[in-house]
Amino acid sequence: MWTLSPFAKFLFFANFINLSISTEIIIIKDDVDIKNSLWNETVVINFLQNSSSQIDWHICPYISAYECIESYPNAFILLDLSQELNTQVTVSQLCKEYKKAHLIVQDDFRYFDDWTYSVISSKINRLTAFFAMLKYYSWNKGIIFTSELNQDIFLNFTTDFEIFKIQSKTDMQNLIMRVIPALGSTLYYIFTEITESLLIQKYLIDANLWTSGNGVILNQKSGYQYPAEGALIITDMGQEYADSEEKYLSFSILSIISDITKNTENSIEAISLLQKTWNSHYHENKFSIVNIQGSSRVIIGSIIDAEVLLYENSIFPGKTSEIPKSAKKILNLSIEGGTTNPNYSSSSISYLAARGSFLAVDYINTGISGMLPNFQLDMFTYDCGVSIYNETFAKPCFIKNYANLGLAHIPSYASPVGLGVLKLFTSLNWTLPIVGTCSDPAFNSTALYPWFQRVWPSSSFTYPLFSVLLRSLGFKQAAVLYQNDSWGQGGYYYLRLGISNHDIKLVNSEESRAIPSALDRNTIKNYLYIMQGVIDSQARLVIFIIQFPLVEYVLEAFYDLGLRRGDVIIFTAVPDILTSILTSDDYLYKRLELGVPMLTFLGEQWVGTFGQGILSKMLQTYNNSAPSSFSCHYFDIIYLIGHALDNMINRGQDYTNPYKLEKFIRNTRFIGCSGRVVLEKESNDRFMSVIDAQASKFDINGNVVRYLVAEVKPVSTQILYIYNPVVYPDGTTNKPDDLRNQNYDCPFSDNEVKTFIKGQILVFCICFVIAFISIIIIYFIWKRWWNIPIEELRERQEISYEDFLVGATIAIEFFQFVSMGPNISYLSSILGKFSNSLTLELANIIKLKNGVFWVIVDAVYGLIMLWTFMCVVIIFRLDEKSKFWVFRLVNWFGDFLMPILGNLCFMPFISICLDIFVCDQSIGNSFTDSFLSYDCYYFCWKDEHLAYAILSIFALLCYEPLAVFCRPLWQELQPMLHVKAAPSFLMIKTIVQVSLIVMNKTVKRAQNIIHGVLFIFIMIFYITFLFKFKPYNYSRFSLWQNLSLIGVTWQAILSTIALGVKGNSIILTVLLFSGWFIIIVFGLYIQRKKYPSLLYRKKPHDTTSLFKFAFTFGKTSHKALTKIAPSSSSSERQKINIYDRD
Repeated sequence: MWTLSPFAKFLFFANFINLSISTEIIIIKDDVDIKNSLWNETVVINFLQNSSSQIDWHICPYISAYECIESYPNAFILLDLSQELNTQVTVSQLCKEYKKAHLIVQDDFRYFDDWTYSVISSKINRLTAFFAMLKYYSWNKGIIFTSELNQDIFLNFTTDFEIFKIQSKTDMQNLIMRVIPALGSTLYYIFTEITESLLIQKYLIDANLWTSGNGVILNQKSGYQYPAEGALIITDMGQEYADSEEKYLSFSILSIISDITKNTENSIEAISLLQKTWNSHYHENKFSIVNIQGSSRVIIGSIIDAEVLLYENSIFPGKTSEIPKSAKKILNLSIEGGTTNPNYSSSSISYLAARGSFLAVDYINTGISGMLPNFQLDMFTYDCGVSIYNETFAKPCFIKNYANLGLAHIPSYASPVGLGVLKLFTSLNWTLPIVGTCSDPAFNSTALYPWFQRVWPSSSFTYPLFSVLLRSLGFKQAAVLYQNDSWGQGGYYYLRLGISNHDIKLVNSEESRAIPSALDRNTIKNYLYIMQGVIDSQARLVIFIIQFPLVEYVLEAFYDLGLRRGDVIIFTAVPDILTSILTSDDYLYKRLELGVPMLTFLGEQWVGTFGQGILSKMLQTYNNSAPSSFSCHYFDIIYLIGHALDNMINRGQDYTNPYKLEKFIRNTRFIGCSGRVVLEKESNDRFMSVIDAQASKFDINGNVVRYLVAEVKPVSTQILYIYNPVVYPDGTTNKPDDLRNQNYDCPFSDNEVKTFIKGQILVFCICFVIAFISIIIIYFIWKRWWNIPIEELRERQEISYEDFLVGATIAIEFFQFVSMGPNISYLSSILGKFSNSLTLELANIIKLKNGVFWVIVDAVYGLIMLWTFMCVVIIFRLDEKSKFWVFRLVNWFGDFLMPILGNLCFMPFISICLDIFVCDQSIGNSFTDSFLSYDCYYFCWKDEHLAYAILSIFALLCYEPLAVFCRPLWQELQPMLHVKAAPSFLMIKTIVQVSLIVMNKTVKRAQNIIHGVLFIFIMIFYITFLFKFKPYNYSRFSLWQNLSLIGVTWQAILSTIALGVKGNSIILTVLLFSGWFIIIVFGLYIQRKKYPSLLYRKKPHDTTSLFKFAFTFGKTSHKALTKIAPSSSSSERQKINIYDRD
């Protein structure tokens, strides 16, 4: 029995307070029982007879209706309980004839006149009350269940509710278990008979649709017996506790009879009252709102004339007082998106990563994805530990938030936390799918962790691939540091497995590889010996298998132990480790010193058009804030769960069943932000992810930026794809030594070395003063002796050795100019080494240690002395003035050595002499604390270095003026030389060469890009000058001189681009050689079309002739010289004009 509240009892008995008045009432019943009747008239009659002894009930069968009316003239109310329409119409006509009030239990009045009234409420009135209630709660969408008998009544209303007609039990079960869940509705109105209603309620409960967030409304007849808790029932006022159709009818009849008899004494007055107070055959439009709370029916409000009044709170399905919303059905998920680390500094990594999931939720809820069109995802964010798992803190936190975990759970990115959460859920017997990015190999097992899947590659997949990239970069030795927990041990195991197959050696001892994971800035001091072991191994590359926040403390400890930028390069597979390093605090400067550059292995992100669109949307949503390395994969986690839910709903599966949902998640495949997402069936891993190898560096503004180095594609025919070179701590792409002190041989630690600004300024001043003096000397020599034109070569001549030498000079100087330009090693290391060798830029091609540099310097000084002596002998004709054999020998060698030492060696000699002044690094603040860049054992501006600096200045003063003077002199002394350079060209070329050497020693060492730009401008000026003034008297040589300089400029442009943007070196290299090929082809074409050949070769001499030529060439040259050179003692020589020029 239902429990009656005092208020309810008052309403119930107030309707029958006047039944003590003696009244006669005729009851007309069917002659026989009606099969399939919705109610039992015998039960109703018995109830009415027992309700009051003051009423005389005259029961007559339909066949005796006329006789009953005649027999009981004082009975002015006729209650027609017949259930046949024809019977009711006939009785209605009799009542009209005898002026009796005709009361029926019929809701269809198409065949009745005003003498007939219904004891039950109108269906339209009930629906009006229902829609009034929807308006009150702002419910505008939902599901209406109705029977075939009632469906036509809804044609009178406009609604967004979907109406389903129940035809059979099977139809009902299929509808609710498969179709309704896919619609995502949260509100249900049951407008059926009690039998159908009970089944509908059962199936709604079975389908988990009678839960928190849902609302269920029943009409009067649907709410009989025992509705489920949380239901709302719209009942006729006064019928709140009727639990059967018979009681409902009995209560209604007694209530109406009470209303009539207490105010009337005959049929005329009764009918008049009914006509005045009733509306179209029905009594007042008054309803009560009953709420099922526990085991009680509680009247919480009323609906009178479509006006809703609530005076008590209601309880909805799920035992919640929160009013369900009419919006799409909410599917709840949960994510760790907080910042708390128990007893440690907070972290924003999980919070930033969660942005990817929030964006995916928005994509689904707004319909962009096309998934779950009738549902809405809701993400609950909790904060129970980000990268540190502390069960004392985590367990009560999760228990408190258990109701909000939803259908699936996304744990922290940190594997130790994820592992702790999985074990906690298992101990609490919580079953729900967990999808994350934890990379701990311990998660691989489906037997141990059946509820876990990951979209991020496992450490067992990534760490073996380290060796592929390390070998490609040229590293064969490294150190490793891992945190001593399940995740760190697993990563270390698979790292060793990978490097063992590629002959890579871990050089730090086993005792200096593992470090406890739960450390802070204070406790890590107890383990400094481990970091010292890594330092003592001298390894340049250190592989970190440690997570935040431990990575911060390790880097800070390395700094405190003396390491500085360039001493170590960190390589890791922990995403967002850079984000944690860059966290702003008092220790940031330490981490920046050692944390950049850093190599990181990450799961592929922002793949294809779809992935780039997600990235663009994320930047737009979060004000261009750089996304977390996890954001893309967190987006795919939601898409993975969303696809699984969408598939389940479309197939009519129970998506609230965690076992079924876990199975669908594991079998889902789709193209996401990180590419193709496929989960392995035998493990919890993602199938064969593509790995991005990224590096970090400082940009020109000092900001840390990340860039793609390579991709590792395990399922591709080519595993490794290189896109950009790694920029190492020195700002170049030149790989450093595997070990720090492998080639470091200095009397001080490399940590003490710093850029010496004063030394840079001094080098700039010395070099530019030398350049200025050189220009003055060159101008004077040109103006005094060599301001003369050259005669154009017009007739065909036999090509000579001297002509070959001039042509070779153009080719060799091409590579010398290339060496003086921007670093070509970015494009071609082989070409760069060859060019450097021609200018004696030996630091770029060999290791200048153990005194090698000073051997080269001494050799250059010796050659300069030889050159000076040779020039004095030739210019002053000492071989003729003195018969000393040495002078004659020097004069004989002069023909060979003068173009080599004075022309081809000009740039190397000047460069080596200026190297003595390059002291732009120091271990202190004074000039004497600076050291020579090419030999750190020589401190500058004192002792031996000062002597060498003076010698270099003296060498330059001796060598350069003589070289400038003797370049045009040599060609005047060669009678067999047909191709001659214009003296003005030789002077301009010398100025350009000196300028480029000075820039190479100054600007290039400070700012590579600025040097490249200046170099390009100088070359353009040089080429413009040569186009206006022909450099040679032979057009073909002039053409190739100009084209060679254009080729140098083209290389300078591409090398400068490579320095500035670090573009794809392969593409730039192809462009370089393609440009040079085009220049050569163009030159050959122009040469053939425009410039005829004026040099020819005779049939080659045999070997004997060549030897004779070699041993007699000096004598022939000497005779030729005596014909043109002046002499005071011989009339056979002509005076050379240069001695007589003013």
